[in-house]
Amino acid sequence: MDVRILLLFSVFTLSFNSTAEIYRWVDKDGKVHFTDRKSSPAAENITNDVKTQNIDTSSGEIQKIAAMREQEEKDRREQQQQEQKRQQEYKEKLAELNHSNCEQARKKLEDISGYVVFTDAQHRAIKVTEKERQQMVAELKQDIQTYCSP
Repeated sequence: MDVRILLLFSVFTLSFNSTAEIYRWVDKDGKVHFTDRKSSPAAENITNDVKTQNIDTSSGEIQKIAAMREQEEKDRREQQQQEQKRQQEYKEKLAELNHSNCEQARKKLEDISGYVVFTDAQHRAIKVTEKERQQMVAELKQDIQTYCSP
């Protein structure tokens, strides 16, 4: 809420309060009642007695509200900056991970293109059909598309 809106709201509130009348009356049991309508002929208009009791128009209060509003806005901006920083760090980590995955996929694709002999951990030849090799190539191309695209 802008300070100007707050001040405008206060002005309207003050103007509505200043037009209301307040009546005080005592019933037959001795209970004191306050109302905005003259509901009893014995009701006494006490508007002028209480008119300014609950209204603070001092500039000090307005300045306090403005200062609180400025602090809230400053806090909100700081939170936005922190969130943007966290998002940027996340994007950078993701880009780094994607780059690594991209490079691995490209290297593997290069390794299995053309005539290839696959080996196990003990460097023994593994029989791989051309269909299986083509499947590996397709998977690596998909990985490259996923990780290497901007």
